Amino acid sequence: MAYRIGSAQGFYGDDVTRALPMIEGGHVDVVCFEALSELTMAILQKDRLANPTRGYTFDLRIIAGQILPKAFARKIPLITNGGGLNPLAAAEMVRETAAKLGLTGIKIAAVTGDDVLDRLGEFQASGLTNIDTGERLADAANQNFVTANVYLGAQPIVEALRSGADMVITGRVADPCLYLAPLIAHYGWSLDDWNRLAAGIVAGHLLECTGQVVGGNSLAVIDSLDPLDLPFLGYPIAHVEADGSFVITKTPDTSGCVSVETVKEQLLYEIHDPAHYITPDVIADFTTLRLEAIGANQVRVTGVTGKPRPESLKLNMGRLEGFMRELIFTLGYPQAWLKVDQLKAMIAESWKGLPIDRVEYHYLGMNSLFGSLGILPPDPLEIIVRVTFTAGDQETLKTAVRRVMANGLSCPAGMSVSGTTVGADPRYVVGLWAALLPRELVQTQISYFEV
Repeated sequence: MAYRIGSAQGFYGDDVTRALPMIEGGHVDVVCFEALSELTMAILQKDRLANPTRGYTFDLRIIAGQILPKAFARKIPLITNGGGLNPLAAAEMVRETAAKLGLTGIKIAAVTGDDVLDRLGEFQASGLTNIDTGERLADAANQNFVTANVYLGAQPIVEALRSGADMVITGRVADPCLYLAPLIAHYGWSLDDWNRLAAGIVAGHLLECTGQVVGGNSLAVIDSLDPLDLPFLGYPIAHVEADGSFVITKTPDTSGCVSVETVKEQLLYEIHDPAHYITPDVIADFTTLRLEAIGANQVRVTGVTGKPRPESLKLNMGRLEGFMRELIFTLGYPQAWLKVDQLKAMIAESWKGLPIDRVEYHYLGMNSLFGSLGILPPDPLEIIVRVTFTAGDQETLKTAVRRVMANGLSCPAGMSVSGTTVGADPRYVVGLWAALLPRELVQTQISYFEV
């Protein structure tokens, strides 16, 4: 009988309660919640700086309070990387919630070891190098790193599941590896069975973005899917066989569409080289797989092949690189482009002497998505100008806004500005500094919390 994996989260803020129909209907054997991105890690770090007991996603409180009781009653394990920067505090919160709900016998596992921020001095000495620029960590002028997380693989989750964990909470585990782990634990796949591991990775890759594979964010069904259904899509489920072949479907009797086309769209999402999709556990080859529609909302995936896992793990470090602000102006006919030129000159003159690092202009609805590919009309009725600008400190940006707004009645003719952007606070700019770390330098730990 196929092992059934449900996916109920694809980003921080996703509707995790869509796990409930899967669980209550008896449609799944395990449910995974994938919550993290580089942006999410920066958000969680801001939370943790304000309160050291935070650093995990708010969604975990919903999972603990509303979903865990239903899943535990049916012996359906839950797996999430929503522990973010503080899996231990997240696990303690879940334990406390379970205890308040009167649940007993629950075992919660917290996986740590991905956070290596306190080891950067050690890595400097080893010659750690940026994979994009070639810059050595030791030579980086800006050492204001606030996060440093290694992409872990499936193995610690497998261990936790085999130890009887009802819920596994991790930090930065690579997205598809969350879904691979229960397959390894259930079927006993060898950690060098590259073809089966790769199949599990492809299943995870198709599941990890929840709504996208069932018709959300899709061109394939843009003409056929009722837009009123978009807020209620049934999230995806994979029925995986012991040989690694699987069927992608969705929660029965829910809105949405799973087709060869929607599966292809998600398959190509965030893929650079389809013959070498690199994960901590295996390198998957997408070019050998086959897709077949076998029924309504059922697509069978076969033929996935894999190659040995990489010797290194990816390390993503978040570095504070100042602050940013934006202002949005509207200018109209006639001579709208002349007014844009006047706006730019006004801003440049107003900011003379300020240490502004960068200023960029985009025209919303014209070139904000496709850049230079956008064809600008010669004399439009209106132009919405988005101005983004950065500086090393917040006060510089606040001063910049005040100076521009002081020209409110001395501006180009007919100009208006979005009040929301005027009143906003500067935002942190967190730059990404990526490297490869030998996997033997990374040690994971599993801590257990019981009710």
